[in-house]
Amino acid sequence: SQLYNNFALGHLLLSDDDGDSWRLGSAGGFGGGGGDGANENQLVELRDGAVLVNSRSLSTGSRQRRVQAVSRDAGETFSPTAFVDELPEPFNGCQGSLVATHNGTLLFSHPDPQANHGIVPGILKALGGSVNLTGRDHLTVWKSDDEGASYRPHLLVDPGAAGYSSMQNAGETVAESAWLLYEQSDRQPGSLKDLAAEAFIGALAVLDPDRIVLRRIFV
Repeated sequence: SQLYNNFALGHLLLSDDDGDSWRLGSAGGFGGGGGDGANENQLVELRDGAVLVNSRSLSTGSRQRRVQAVSRDAGETFSPTAFVDELPEPFNGCQGSLVATHNGTLLFSHPDPQANHGIVPGILKALGGSVNLTGRDHLTVWKSDDEGASYRPHLLVDPGAAGYSSMQNAGETVAESAWLLYEQSDRQPGSLKDLAAEAFIGALAVLDPDRIVLRRIFV
């Protein structure tokens, strides 16, 4: 079960023959397994050829932030992962998407979870619990102009329930933009069961996507 970050160690598969064969890089996990865990990894190449990996953290007992690591030998080895303070994770984490535009600007899409006002999160907070029982909502695009050293919010894409996303650079012929594909969910109908779930666990209700949305994001 996914309890703590150190149960998940990021790895990379490498191919030197255009995908005919593959081998496992960073066999002990990013940074030799000495970092803060990583899964559902996103990679971009930086201007100097280094590889930046931005990853989901499990966020069920550890800090609820994304983690990053860097490779300077074409993915053979990585630095230990470290938390990214500007990029929050909901409870149990969520996949995100990272792309580099043609001038090196990084764009990152991911939920920006808001406070959960359900009964159970309220009780946990009253008891001094440090885990934030937040859900997948407020899909946001962050921007980094310093190759992942820092991030700032760039655009609130969707204020409702939204989770997994995928971005693609729009290409050098299009000025600084990317395509964003993400899953979106409506609020559940007001049945007794759904109202009870909303009252007790709030935003932790399971995200069941109703549609896939495609948007173009400009830098």
